[in-house]
Amino acid sequence: MTPTPSSATGPDRVPVPARLTGATRARGLVVPHITLTHRDPARPVWGMLDPRRAWEILWGTRCQICGQRLEDRVIVFIRSIDYLRGLAVEPGLHPECAHYSRLACPMLAGQQHHYHANPAVRFAHCDDTDCECRYWQPRDPDPREPSRAARPAEAWYEAWLRIDDYRIVDDPGSEHTAPAVGVNLTGVRFLKLRKIRDATAPSGDQPPEPLAVLAALRNVFGI
Repeated sequence: MTPTPSSATGPDRVPVPARLTGATRARGLVVPHITLTHRDPARPVWGMLDPRRAWEILWGTRCQICGQRLEDRVIVFIRSIDYLRGLAVEPGLHPECAHYSRLACPMLAGQQHHYHANPAVRFAHCDDTDCECRYWQPRDPDPREPSRAARPAEAWYEAWLRIDDYRIVDDPGSEHTAPAVGVNLTGVRFLKLRKIRDATAPSGDQPPEPLAVLAALRNVFGI
């Protein structure tokens, strides 16, 4: 997940792993390889993905933060809605890149409580006449795709996979779900699963979310 800088986090307080020491930085934070940037890579559009790089990262089995090949253990950040669909929309990460992202990203760190109300405003053009930002356009959402704009944050989980279980699928969608490309979760046995942030909205009398139940069962029975 691409971070959005947060004064509460303080970029200088987030340790940068050795794998990321040469990565481009902006405002003290590592710019994830998957993040959309202006021609100057130190001018990222925080929270927005570069479609071309996202495709290369997914199908090239690369880490979304450093852009290097994934190795024997892969981490994916998922929500219960992803688990129920059997598809993680976030590409995988190296464990050390995931650790950094979990600390640097306000959404994963639990410091951001709602999604951005108007993501399109981040497509502002810069003054560089050679920058491709002049061609950027907000994507028209699929009506089957639930909007995240201004919605409360869900609970996020960290799932560990073997590289042999890391498989990209192209889901054509259905009457109720929009097409999506992502990491297959169907039939995958997680090496580890843990919650990294709670949902913003209280669950009230709602039943426990599926990933919370699965995590509890794993803790009790080791499944």
